[in-house]
Amino acid sequence: MKIRQLSLRNKLVGSAVICLLIPLIVIYLVTNYLTRDLILDKAISTAEDTLKVSKSDVNRVFDQMLELSNFVLMNNEIRQMLLVDPSKLGSAENRADTIISSSRLSRFLDDLVLPNKDFYVTILGKNNYIYTSYSYSDYNPVQLYEQNWFSELDNVPNFSTYWLGQQNIYYNKSDLNSSNWVTIGRPIKTTAASPIGYVVVTVNERKIHPYLTQSSDRETFLLDDDGVVVSHVDTTKIGEKMSWWKEDESSKTIEIDGEKYIYVAQDLDSNNWRMVSLISLSSAVAKNKHILFVSFAVQVLFSFVFFVLLTLLISRFTKPIANLIRFVKKIGRGQLDLRSGISGQNEVAHLAGTIDYMLDQIQSMIEQITVEQTKKRKAELEMLQAQINPHFMFNLLNSIRLNILIQGDKESAELIGSLSSLLRMTFNRDNEFIPLQEEVDTVSHYVRLMNFRHANQVRFEVNFASEQCGNARVPRFMIQPLIENAIIHGFEQFDGEIFIDANIREDNGSEFLQIFVRDNGIGMTEDKLNGLQAKLDDHEESRDLEKKGFSGIGVKNVVQRLRLIYGDQLHVDIQSEHNVGTEITIEFPLEIRE
Repeated sequence: MKIRQLSLRNKLVGSAVICLLIPLIVIYLVTNYLTRDLILDKAISTAEDTLKVSKSDVNRVFDQMLELSNFVLMNNEIRQMLLVDPSKLGSAENRADTIISSSRLSRFLDDLVLPNKDFYVTILGKNNYIYTSYSYSDYNPVQLYEQNWFSELDNVPNFSTYWLGQQNIYYNKSDLNSSNWVTIGRPIKTTAASPIGYVVVTVNERKIHPYLTQSSDRETFLLDDDGVVVSHVDTTKIGEKMSWWKEDESSKTIEIDGEKYIYVAQDLDSNNWRMVSLISLSSAVAKNKHILFVSFAVQVLFSFVFFVLLTLLISRFTKPIANLIRFVKKIGRGQLDLRSGISGQNEVAHLAGTIDYMLDQIQSMIEQITVEQTKKRKAELEMLQAQINPHFMFNLLNSIRLNILIQGDKESAELIGSLSSLLRMTFNRDNEFIPLQEEVDTVSHYVRLMNFRHANQVRFEVNFASEQCGNARVPRFMIQPLIENAIIHGFEQFDGEIFIDANIREDNGSEFLQIFVRDNGIGMTEDKLNGLQAKLDDHEESRDLEKKGFSGIGVKNVVQRLRLIYGDQLHVDIQSEHNVGTEITIEFPLEIRE
């Protein structure tokens, strides 16, 4: 099964599709490969920028804590108060001055701390001096001495800070959900190494976690230097140690429970704690890939629009070519009277105009050839009719005359009648085609005359399959040369029989007349039959005019004449057997006289 070849239009459209798809696919693959790291860097950069904002807010909270503690450390009046030994005050006046100073200092500290209501300040002196910015009923500051971390303050260098994350204490018992605190402790020292007091500043963790970003694909932690969560939007995670945390983590991505995250960390300015942000890698990349996808979709859209426009243009440009192809196919089927009707100034229009001009020339040539062939057939007929041997006519007339002189019977009258009919048919050149019955009648007259002329007697029999066969139009003098050939060469002066049969055959809706001429003469050997067949296959005109008989044109001249008329639709078949006889079959399209 042959695959149907694509038309020019389909080839152009297919080429356009390939030329559009290949660059799109290559651009997508190359862009996806080249932007993979770029997208990751972009996601990391975005995460770092967001984390910087959170870090700045958290630093601001811790800076407030440090400012409060610095005020305490740098205030000389507080230092003096912590250096007073109550047991050495002496007089009541000195004790009263100390109490007044303490009250004035407390009011000053209250004015300083109260605006920062989320911060809780505690000052503990070695001389039992205590100051708190909160009520003892909420929390007894003496309990700080019992905390396991409090003893570490003695080892903290002067002006240094001890940072403490999650603390399960209540500075406000009325708020049971405020148990998570961030605390700093600093020793208050003079020039001596031993502290004279301590300042503890505490802030509620709720002050910090609003600055920590939390979403479905992003999670931010505040971790201490051991990787323990100090602050988180989810308070249940506070105090939990992150198993994936590494202090020297330098990788930009990290895998947790089989899922990859973008890991971004930044150290705080005030301590060794770290802000850590985890972003789902697939989500972060997806957001950036979405931009790439939108860009690619826009390219596909524009490519599709371009393809549609290109297809329309190709269809418009190739439509004349398609019309020309259909027109040429119709010409190939023989419809030479058609014209393309394609106009314009393009190459296809010029080609169509040239074809139309060629068809006009061909049509003119066909008409000219038809006229010439018609004239040639008439000239051929006239030539054949003019080739009757005058010696035969004279000899025949002499024979009839002698017979009439010797016998005065009816047979002589019939002979003269046959001769008259034959001469009339011979000299009448107006009709090139006559009914088959009329042609057979002429042959009958010819046979009667030939029987009279020669000593032998030839019996002539005609058999038509239908009346329509007798009305069929045939070329004049088509059968006579065949009968002449049979009488002169087939019987060799002996008696014999000649049969003419005719019938009509149908083939694909067309009708053909079949004429069979057969005799029981001496026939031909195989070599003679092959030689005669070779002469019939030679389309050159016969120049053998030395044949004896009524016309002298022979079988070949009959076949050549019929070929001029019927062309390839003529079929001639000769069958002969030595000492048995010869049969000639002639078949050509049927034409009935109206």
